[in-house]
Amino acid sequence: MNISRISRLALALAFGVTLSACSSTPADQLPSEQAAPGTASRPILSAGEAKNFTAAHYYSAMDPNAAPWTPSSIRLPEQPNFVVGPAGTQGVTHTSIQAAVDAAITKHSASRQYIAILPGEYEGTVYVPAAPGSITIYGTGEKAVDVKIGLAIDSEIDRNTWRHLVNPAGKYMPGKPAWYMFDNCQSKQSATVGVMCSAVVWSQNNGLQLQNLTIQNTVGDSVDAGNHQAVALRTDGDQVQINNVNILGRQNTFFVTNSGVQNTLQNNRLTRTQVTNSYIEGDVDIVSGRGAVVFDNTEFRVVNTRTQQEGYVFAPATLSNMFYGFLAVNSRFTASGDGVAQLGRSLDVDSATNGQVVIRDSVINEGFNMAKPWADAAISKRPFSGNTGAVDDKGNVQRNLNDANFNRMWEFNNRGVGSKVVAEPKK
Repeated sequence: MNISRISRLALALAFGVTLSACSSTPADQLPSEQAAPGTASRPILSAGEAKNFTAAHYYSAMDPNAAPWTPSSIRLPEQPNFVVGPAGTQGVTHTSIQAAVDAAITKHSASRQYIAILPGEYEGTVYVPAAPGSITIYGTGEKAVDVKIGLAIDSEIDRNTWRHLVNPAGKYMPGKPAWYMFDNCQSKQSATVGVMCSAVVWSQNNGLQLQNLTIQNTVGDSVDAGNHQAVALRTDGDQVQINNVNILGRQNTFFVTNSGVQNTLQNNRLTRTQVTNSYIEGDVDIVSGRGAVVFDNTEFRVVNTRTQQEGYVFAPATLSNMFYGFLAVNSRFTASGDGVAQLGRSLDVDSATNGQVVIRDSVINEGFNMAKPWADAAISKRPFSGNTGAVDDKGNVQRNLNDANFNRMWEFNNRGVGSKVVAEPKK
């Protein structure tokens, strides 16, 4: 499937559908009907409990004595360090995004480097390696869809096919900054390249900023309904900011991990990410991984044209000893179909995992399964079990929100048809 076809779909969904949904769904404007403690299938936080789940808590450091991260709005310079666009265009320093990233990294500067991208379609991967300084990549168009970065990468392809797809002209080679990332994937011993190496844009840069872009893995519906992870954006860095970005794919669209340069998940590293004013679509485990991520004013859309059997927004692999995973606030959750979509499931990558999600002050449409909004865990198949706790004589809910015997997926003050709490049948 070509990039332009996906781009037209993204434009229609991100702008036309979003606007009509906001203006023609009265239920979105009604007060929330969610009340604590909810049910074992749909646990709801009380107002007192919800005070623990704000951006500041998700941005706290692993070291309790360290100051929390306090991100401010992305600020762009009058003159970027590098400009990407067609050859011969005034001001252009590079014709590929990867070449501009390589140039920024090889400056070995501790100062932030800014890469401006002129409107257009840029086919191919972009790898942003770990470095002393941070990188900002931003589109110069009027809208996020004016700059499109895309490629069709399926996690199920073999390493040789992946190598020729990702590096046809040798942009990754020994001596270049991102070589270690490419080499780590091409040296894998597995039969397929796997989800960790299927990203179109992959960053290990602390402090990375992305703004006014569309990033898309265009595998789309050209595959069967099987297991085909196809990551659009993967970030491993800490203090990452993403603003006004469309992230489009199908399975594992946005993959947030705490991996180091060895490309493996770690148990002693926290990565924190802020996503604002953005649009993310996919069908299975749309946002997944191990990291603390806050989504504010973001639309999540389940597009289940590839598979009608399942659809999950969140798949956190949060460590059990970490209290904060994914937080969505002031956001919108939309899906089509007859109750196929679910809000998420824990991604149990090991025994130390108990995924954590809070969705609050958001709108959920009728496409979601109201009777069972949360699914059983991936990999382990651990049945979903929400902690409803007990109500004391003063009407206060008493429960440990991190009790290992229960899932840690919560809601608070959500609106819309899909937010309704369905009474569980009496046993």
